[in-house]
Amino acid sequence: MFILRRITSENGESNTFLGEMYNFVHFVHQPEEFERSKEIWGVEDDKEIYAFINYNAGEKLFPLYKNSSYYIMTDRGATFANLTLKSEA
Repeated sequence: MFILRRITSENGESNTFLGEMYNFVHFVHQPEEFERSKEIWGVEDDKEIYAFINYNAGEKLFPLYKNSSYYIMTDRGATFANLTLKSEA
């Protein structure tokens, strides 16, 4: 089981249960899927979103914002992946 942990720029923390599978849709690596996800989410030109998490057998979509940090956690609390946007420097 996977959980998406978000840490906001104001140090707020939230956890979203993703279930057994998720898809990470990044604007650079999957630009066409990213654009489809933006359309589904209803975003036209939001420069703050850099990726989406698609989960719950494709029924749910979660945008990832540049000013937050994101981690995929296991059901035991271990970090499985760091999805935070990497510096473009």
